[in-house]
Amino acid sequence: MLKITTEGRKAALDLRVLNPRAKDHPDSKVNHATDKIFEIWKETAAQRSTQLVFCDLSTPSKLNRGFCVYDDLKAKLVNRGLPAEEIAFIQDYDSDVQKHILFKEVKSGKIRVLVGSTQKMGAGTNVQERLIAEHHLDPPWRPADVEQRDGRILRQGNQNSMIQIFRYVTEGSFDAYMWQTLETKARFINQVMTGDSHIRHIEDIDSRALTYAEVKAIASGNPLVMEKATVDAEISRLTRLRSQHTETQYRIRDQIRHLSEDIPFIRKRIENLMSDMKERKETRGEAFEIQIEGTTVKDRGVAGELLSRIAHRVSSGREEYEIGKFAGFHLFARPGFLQQVTLILKGDNQYTANFSDNPLGTIRSLEYVPQNFENRLSSHERDLREAEKNRRELETKIGQPFEHADKFNSLSQRQKELEESLDISKNQAPNSLAAEETEIQTVKEIENEGLQASTQEPVVDSASKKPVKLRVSTAH
Repeated sequence: MLKITTEGRKAALDLRVLNPRAKDHPDSKVNHATDKIFEIWKETAAQRSTQLVFCDLSTPSKLNRGFCVYDDLKAKLVNRGLPAEEIAFIQDYDSDVQKHILFKEVKSGKIRVLVGSTQKMGAGTNVQERLIAEHHLDPPWRPADVEQRDGRILRQGNQNSMIQIFRYVTEGSFDAYMWQTLETKARFINQVMTGDSHIRHIEDIDSRALTYAEVKAIASGNPLVMEKATVDAEISRLTRLRSQHTETQYRIRDQIRHLSEDIPFIRKRIENLMSDMKERKETRGEAFEIQIEGTTVKDRGVAGELLSRIAHRVSSGREEYEIGKFAGFHLFARPGFLQQVTLILKGDNQYTANFSDNPLGTIRSLEYVPQNFENRLSSHERDLREAEKNRRELETKIGQPFEHADKFNSLSQRQKELEESLDISKNQAPNSLAAEETEIQTVKEIENEGLQASTQEPVVDSASKKPVKLRVSTAH
């Protein structure tokens, strides 16, 4: 398989990579790339725009291999009129200093066409300033390699608002297998990276995989494959949208349930708060008064100090401690986490106040609670209106059908038709008729080679002494 893969990739690039004596096909990738590179070079001469050419196979080497795609591409461009000094191979620049000089010349437009492999011309190649076009002569093995290639030109700092990326494929060649491999890898990588299929925007998901599928379809030479790639991508998109719709319906029902529980609770708090407002006693100014452990205290400083002592005493306990009364409500100290103590005012509702390092600060926090009842009431009423509004809006969305259901059903039907036309769902082994024809042809070949087949002397089973029919099968 490794040998088939390697030679298949080479043949898809140019047959002369496999056999230097082969003829130069006029429709080869190199010839098409030469035409496009020269055309862009000529059109952008005034701006001195630059181009990148990626090719991982048939790279320049000191070994004499007879044919090199790089050399062939350069020779054809020079014959067209492109100066040789404006073409560079990144393999000729080994050290960091040499590469720095090379990149500087590309940025300035002195070198207009830079050719290299993904490994040599991927990450770290920052020459985007004048890049106008990028050419892929062969597909790499990993989606990340495609991203690295495209990342050289799709990069901040490029002076060109519009750029071109060309992917060259040989129809009916091993390119179809390579792009299918990239498509498969990109799909599962996107699934892992996404993690959650229920997302708000689905259009960008698998967008790169779709590009691989389209290129694969072009290389296959079958228009049905192209259509199926598009249908598969659209069904995948609609499937996620349908899952998102189902999840949204579930979430809406869950939100309505919570709101239905919250609304009576908020109403009860409002009712209790209005009742507490009637029981509230004034504590502002000279009206300040607090009962602490049976003693009425009117001095805020003394009251704060006494509360601090109580907090220190009960901080290590677990039960609430009743301190006394304040502003018409029962006052408690409640121990909590890490020996923190909270003041609790209990009426029809419960209200909290915090202890402070300063005794007067503790009293200010406590006084603020009954004085802030009006603001609490406004806040609860606002929460009630918002909850009722949200519940009404959500109830209108319950039971809404999936808006793309008809399109999804029609595409699913078309997908089945395409699978049947392309024999995707069928067993890849030959059918019975094909098997019989293969058997007959194989027997004839055996006869022609002078071997004794079943038409001569039948093969006999040694146990049953009965003739045995000779069947010959071939692996495809």
